[in-house]
Order: sequence, then C-alpha cells, then structure tokens
Amino acid sequence: MIRSAMRLVTAFALCLAAQCHAQAPQAAQFAWRAPMELPANTSLARVALPASALMHLQSPDARDVRVFNAAGEAVAFAFIGQSAPSALPLGRTKSFTTMPLFSAVAGTNERARKGAMKVRIADADRSVWVQIDGQTPVEGSATRINSVLVDLRAQKQPLSAIVVHGTLPLNAPVQVAASISSDLANWTDLPLRGRLYRFEGAGAPTNDTLEFEAPASVENRYVRLDWSGQEGVVVTSVEGVIASGIAAPARLRGELPAARADGKGLDIQLGFSTPIAALTLVTPKPNTLLPVRVLARNELSQPWRVIGQAVVYRVGAQGGEATNPALSLYGTSARWLRVESTNGADLSAAQLSATVEFDPVQLVFVATGSGPFQLAVGREATPPAALPAGMLAGTLNGKRVEDVALASLGAAVTTASTASDSGFLDRLRPEGVSQRAAVLWAVLLVGVLLLAGVAWTLMRQLKQPPVHEAP
Repeated sequence: MIRSAMRLVTAFALCLAAQCHAQAPQAAQFAWRAPMELPANTSLARVALPASALMHLQSPDARDVRVFNAAGEAVAFAFIGQSAPSALPLGRTKSFTTMPLFSAVAGTNERARKGAMKVRIADADRSVWVQIDGQTPVEGSATRINSVLVDLRAQKQPLSAIVVHGTLPLNAPVQVAASISSDLANWTDLPLRGRLYRFEGAGAPTNDTLEFEAPASVENRYVRLDWSGQEGVVVTSVEGVIASGIAAPARLRGELPAARADGKGLDIQLGFSTPIAALTLVTPKPNTLLPVRVLARNELSQPWRVIGQAVVYRVGAQGGEATNPALSLYGTSARWLRVESTNGADLSAAQLSATVEFDPVQLVFVATGSGPFQLAVGREATPPAALPAGMLAGTLNGKRVEDVALASLGAAVTTASTASDSGFLDRLRPEGVSQRAAVLWAVLLVGVLLLAGVAWTLMRQLKQPPVHEAP
C-alpha cells in the first residue's frame, strides 16, 4: 500500500514537470515582444535590449530571451560584450598621508617657516601654505583651514575615485570639492560625485568614497580637498581607486513602480530578475535628509537581506539643490526591494521614487528563415538557448562585432502576465511563488494526502473483526 502511494506521488511529480516543460517556448508566451527590421541581404544581425525589455526579464542570466522568425521558429543567437556584473570594485592604491593647509592674514607673515611650501588659492586676503614636514606652525597668526593637500605625483594610473580616511561629524553629510595642480599655484577643478557622511546607530549608513565625474590623471599632480560649513572634519589620509582601462558602456535606466508602505518601510515589487547595477532613490521634498538601508529578497518566504546603505537628500537653494547619487548594487538580482530608515523614521511621507540602472545586454542572431523577425523577452522557467559567443564569432570572417548589421526595433507589445499561456496549473499558482516552489509544495501536499489516506485505510482494517473460516 505504501509503495503504491509513493509511486503515485512520483508519477504526479513527473506529470507536473512534464506540464512545465512539455512544449518549446512560443513567442506569444513572452511578456515583451518587438518586431525587428533588418538591412537587406543580412545573414547576421545584432540588437541591444532596451530598458523596457530588461524590466521584463525573468532570469538573472537572460535565459528567457529568444529571437523568432516569421514562421515562429526560434533562431540561433549569442550574447556579446557581456563582462563582469556591474563593474565590480577595482583595486586601490597605497594610502597617501594628507598635509593640512594653514593661513595667516595677508601681510602679517608672508614668509612661510622652514618645512613649509606656499600654496596659492583664490583668496587675496590671506597667505596659505602647507607643512610638508607634518609639523604645526608656531606662528600665533597661523590658522588651520578646511583644506588638505595630497601629493599624488608618483601615482601613474588614472583614478576613478578616492577613499577618504579621517573623522567626520555624526549625522551631517560633508560636501567636498577637489582641485588639481602641478605647481601649487594654478588649480583646475576636479568634479566629484557624492558626499562624505557617518550616521550613528548600528547598521547606519556611512560613505567614505568620492567618485570623479571622469577618470582623473594625477601623475605629477597635487590634489587639494576643500570643505566648508562643517565642524569636526579631519582628513588624515586618502586612497585612490584605480580606474579601469576600458570605458564603461552607458547604462540603461528604468523607473520602478510606486512603493507600497509596509510599517515604516517601503516595499517595491520589481517584476523582473535582471541584475541591477545601481539604484537611485529620489525625494521631491526640499531640505530632506534620510539615512536608509536597502534590502532584497527573491521569494516571499525568504528573509530580507541588506544589499546597500545610502543617504537620500535634497538640500540647498531652489534651482541649485544637491541630491544624492545612485547607490551601486553590483548586479544584485531580486524580485522585491525594501527601503527602511536606519533611524526609525516613517518613510511614507518622503514620497520616494526609485530608478534602476542596468548594464547593457546585446546579442547577435542568425537571420534564419524569412522575416519579420521578433525579439521576445520575459518568460518564467525558460531553459537557456544562447550559444557561446565564440561559436558565432567564427562566422564573422574577421569582422568586428561592431561591424555586424544593426537591427532596428519597432513598437513593443507587452502583456501583464504570461500565465494565461503557460497551462492550467500555472494559472493556479499564487502570485510571488516561483514555478519550482509551487511544484515542490504540490508534491508535498499530495504526498501528505496520500499517506493520510493510507493511514485511514489501515485503521479501518484494524477495526474490522477477524473473519473465521468455516470448519
């Protein structure tokens, strides 16, 4: 009896698996579809997935992407130009000790003491110098100013950012300006992104990294860091983040749906599994400062995991407001995001909106059959079909991938859900539960019911009186 029940459970599981994968994916089963127009006499073509397509992917490795011809047949394709997810952090330089700047009212002591070099800045009312020997000036008129100098002349590799070490005031973002010079007299602005901050409390956000707007060549240069309006800032040393030798491709951006208030936090259901390179949180309210943490999960049954911390701010005069930069997530894939305040504040009044950034995804396909061809994206539980990039590279006859004809995309068609084309069992699956989890739960439930039936049958047999055979 028990063996028969187990055979029934196994057969049911196999039926569920067969129902999920019985048919090859059809174009109509994908949530996002767009026609493609190819140049005449094209055998190979390439196409880049737009942001709207990336926001429908149901797999972190883009396995639910297909190209169909007019007959509805899937054609061969390969992804190209994919690198490590979202520019993982690069190497750092050694630590460079900073040199503080001192000043005195112009005319009181124009000659800097021994062990100092004069620095020219845009201020005619004071004389400024730097102590290259690390000593504090003994002149009574000398005042330490909110600036430090970093000698980066020996740094040959370009830098993409600097990591600032020292002391910061609590709960107060510090805006730092940078400039670069070869002679300590003529300075050029070096635009920075972000602010330094350190919030109190366990798990509160901190930031010690300032990114350059563009890779900075600092060989044979000094860098000066200036700040104002904040007390208690002490910069003791700086590390450089080495810039990559390859220019990062432009990222694609997409707006997330409105967040749903849950307690004091905000929940966002993404609807896609595309790796997220960065997340930007924006508030329209002026003079706002919110330290937050960002959490993620892939299943409703999973606990939240912290994936990043940031400060959402909008400060300054109207028209010249400073806002927070994007938070790097380094290719995190999730189905739900949650934003919480680290100081317990209620975020529902902040009117936060969210935008995600994706690394570009591009593919080359073989124009097999007749057109029009169709790019299809977004289908759960889809097996991978992309060929290795090297397999198609051998058909280029020495041409570069960039020389392959570019297909143009037409107007896309989107559907709210692919469940209607996935079968009866998929339509019964609760929202937020993956197909794999649904199958496992279904097998477990059927197994429990069958075992309960076996137990009930055995109990009935035990209660029946024994049958005596006639002599």
